[in-house]
This record gives sequence, structure tokens and C-alpha cells, in this order.
Amino acid sequence: MSRLTGWFDNASRNAALLGVALWLLGLLLLGFTEHADRLRAMGEDALGGFVLTGAAAVPGPAANGKLVLAVGAPEVKTPATDAQFGVSTNALALVRKVEMFQWNETRYGGQRSYEQNWFDHPIDSSTFNNPNGHANPGAFPINTARFDSPDVAVAGFKLAPALVDTIPGLEPFAPNLSHVPPNMAATFQAHEGTLVTSANPARPQIGDLRISWMQIAPAHLTVFARDDAGTLAPARNPDGDAIAQVMIGRHGLTDVLTDAPQPPRFRWARRVLAVLLAWAGAAWVLPRVRRHDRVLSLAIGVVPLAILAAAYWFGVRTLAGTILAVIAIVAVAVAAWRWRHGQKEA
Repeated sequence: MSRLTGWFDNASRNAALLGVALWLLGLLLLGFTEHADRLRAMGEDALGGFVLTGAAAVPGPAANGKLVLAVGAPEVKTPATDAQFGVSTNALALVRKVEMFQWNETRYGGQRSYEQNWFDHPIDSSTFNNPNGHANPGAFPINTARFDSPDVAVAGFKLAPALVDTIPGLEPFAPNLSHVPPNMAATFQAHEGTLVTSANPARPQIGDLRISWMQIAPAHLTVFARDDAGTLAPARNPDGDAIAQVMIGRHGLTDVLTDAPQPPRFRWARRVLAVLLAWAGAAWVLPRVRRHDRVLSLAIGVVPLAILAAAYWFGVRTLAGTILAVIAIVAVAVAAWRWRHGQKEA
């Protein structure tokens, strides 16, 4: 009889140890999950708000005022146009490049030589060692310029001009030069996709101008900015630092905010698993006559989990911490009620 009693005692002890192990495992899993999610929330606060990504990043009342990560092919609704020369393209931006045929002084050791070539900036010939016979005209009569499309959208969001102006990625562009205004056509002639003032394009003279164009037309854009009634605009964090970014291609939030803490993977699945582990652990810790009471074991198992989670969220998400504290109190009340109810039945 004593051996049988000892066996039951050992079995009860082992069941209790198993229960405690499961309970602790649930607490550890929840602790790691809440710690990582708390860091994520603090990172969002440092940015100035929650970031909408993926399917949630769509225009509408829910997005207004929030940080958005918009990814997709840019939609150009109005061409970028250089009206002065009648050149346009269905791209995010059109860039006019202006060059002048000028003298340039080069040095090889102690020797100086002079060459004629196209340069995209004025060269001050007065600084030459031998300026005689090598004079340049000076300032350009026409300047290099960039012309952005006034109506660009990504993932349904219109981009503010300040964001469009930051998009890089110049690429070659062969314009249609058949619509050059008459005043410019009187001075320029088309030559190999450019406009030149040279009487003989094959033999340019000092002071001749050459104008060419490039465009910015990426296949995909990633835009991180704040939504303002459907328009993505430059954003700043609570410290006043600019945080908006525009990147060529498709990128995730971790590429845009490399230092920002990310939410733990499968956080809700991990929370559910933590509850199940604590539930099972509480059931094994309870006396054998009470293990069948699933409500009692669930309530007892949830109490430390809710207290732990509340401790993580108070001060970061006070409402969430308060709700978790209420859950812990309710769980204590349910456990006490079920325990008394079970004693009456016994």
C-alpha cells in the first residue's frame, strides 16, 4: 500500500513539475514577444506614428495623417514638360542639359595646353595662364533645368511636388523635336537628338550651345511619407528631423528604416501559444480532482500572463496595459469563483 501511495505521490509531483515547466515556457514566450513588440511601438512613437504598409497602405480616412509605405509602379497622369522648347515625356521628370562649346585649359606637368569641347558649366577664361585667343563668352543664356510632372501617384497616393523633386535615376531620352516653338527654332536646329546653335553642327564654334534631355522614369518606387488627404507629403519625427524617403524599386520597411525595431514574427500566434502553454501548465499543477475544470485552469493560467504583458505596455500603450490589467483582475475573480464552486460540488 505504501508503494502505491508513493507512486501516486511521485506521479502528482511529476505532473506538478511538468505544469510549472509549461507555465514558465508560456511566460518566457510571451515575455520575449511583448518585449520585441514594445520596442516596435516605441520605434513608431519615435517616428511620430504607426506606419501603414502592404494592403493597409491605401488612400482613405484610415490613412489620413499616418505614415505610409507606398510601393508600386508610378502613375504619371500629366507629362513632364519643358515648355520653352516644346519637349515633353510621360515620365516623372524631364531634365534639360545645357552645354556650351568652350575653351578649357589643361596642365600636364609644367605645360599648359588649350582644347575646345562641350562643357555643362561656364569656364572662366580670365583665369587662364594665356587668356589671349582663348576667351569664353561667360554665363549661359539658357540654364540647365528639371521639370517634374505635376501629377504623379504611387499605390493610389498622389506624391507632393517636394517628394517628386527628390526622385533620382536619370536615363537617356530621345525627344520629339518637331514642336520646338518658332522663337527657338529660329536659333536652334535639331542634330542627333539635340538642339544646337551651330551653323555647321559638325564644326561647332566657341559660344555655340547644345541642348539635350534626359528623363526620370523608374519602373517601381518605394515612398515613405505622411498621408495628407490622399497626398504623400514630407514627414518629420517628433524631434523635427526629416524622415520621408523615396527609393527606386520595391523595398520593405526594413530597407527604408534600417534602425527601426520591427514587430516580432507571428506575434499573435506566439501569444496564443503562450496562453495554451500556461493553460496546460495550470491544469497539471491543479490537484487531480480539479484538472477537469478547464475554466479554472484557463483563468489561473492567464493571470500571470496578463500581469506580465500589462507591465510591458504601461507607459508605452497605456490603454493596452489597462485592458490587460483588467483581464488579470477578471481572471482572478473567475478563478476564485470556480474554486469555490468546485469546493461546494465536492
